Parts: sequence; structure tokens; C-alpha cells
Amino acid sequence: MKNIIFIAPPAAGKGTQSQMLKEKYGYVHISTGDLLRAEIASGSELGCEVKNIIDKGNLVSDELMIDIIKSKLTEIKGKPFILDGFPRTLNQAESLDGILDDNYETIYLELSREDAVKRIEGRLTCSCGKSYNMNDEALKPKVAGICDICGKELVKRDDDNAQAFIVRYDNFLNNTKVLIDYYKNKNKLHIVDVNRNINDIFEDISRIVAND
Repeated sequence: MKNIIFIAPPAAGKGTQSQMLKEKYGYVHISTGDLLRAEIASGSELGCEVKNIIDKGNLVSDELMIDIIKSKLTEIKGKPFILDGFPRTLNQAESLDGILDDNYETIYLELSREDAVKRIEGRLTCSCGKSYNMNDEALKPKVAGICDICGKELVKRDDDNAQAFIVRYDNFLNNTKVLIDYYKNKNKLHIVDVNRNINDIFEDISRIVAND
């Protein structure tokens, strides 16, 4: 199976698709946010450095993020993986190419702003990481307000309102255009329409990563 780089606007269902890929194919889901939090929690020298940067409201440098990703890829020892939140810059993308030896596909989950806003208004999340949506029958929890996985109460994120979301969506488009163009020029970009049934989306993604 090919490794996956996901590029997706907020509410595109990246977490749901990542979970389905993990369950069916054994992918390792590598989230940069999770990696940074885990590094900080470990109390390592690197974690202290990351915490100091974040506490000051600064972004972790490309060099530091690349080192963290390299360390994680060494740890998983060749298992197929999904990269979520990396790369975010052209420099990161170019450095990643030097690591992966072309064994990856970049998948852009395409969702219009209008459809994304509709999704966000119904989204609920659990502290375990599972997401649900009350506006989509396929994504509703079995028991209203309760996580199917761990039984905890579902909550609505503070920034899951239309006004705040539009800002996040537009920032995503502005910040990722350079990456979309980069992977398109390398013939490494696959665009998947996600305004449809999650199983149909999953079938399209499966075909992309299984095509050797």
C-alpha cells in the first residue's frame, strides 16, 4: 500500500477516512498535532523546546518538524502511514520527498465552503478523538450525545460556528495553495470529492493507494 499525505479543509472528514484506512489496511495515522503533544508530555529535551516555542505563540520551525517526522517514521519501521498536518510548507514538502523515495500519494479531500459550513454546524466530537455529525445519518452516534467507542459525552467545539469556521476554511485555502500546486506539478495529487457517502469516498481512496 502507498503511504498517504492528506490535504483537507476543516470538516472534510479526514479523521473518519483515516480511521477507516487504519481498520482495513493497518495504516499508522501520524498527526503532527498528536506528535507535538506527545513530545511535550514526555518531558524530553525536544519536548521542552517545543513547549517553549508553542507557549510563546510561535510556530515550530520546519527543521524541528522534519526531525520529529523522521523520528516517527523510524519508529514505525516501514509500516504504511497517513500523514495528517504535514507538510504545511513548501520546504517541508521538498524535505519529505527526500525521505519517502516517491512511495506516497497526496490526496486532496475537496469540499466547498458552503458544504463545509453545513457539516460544521452538526459536528460533535469526543475526547477520544472520534467525530460525529448530527446532519449526516451515516455519522450520527448510536445513542444521541454519547460516543460509540468509549461512552463519553460528545461536545461541540468552541470554534465550530459559521463565522469562526469561515476564517479557518479561507486560511486553509490560502496556506495550502502552494502545496496543491507543488504536488500537482509532480503528478502526485489526487482530488477526491467528499460531499457524498463516506463509503464511496473510502472506495476512491482505496483505489488510489492500492494502485502500484
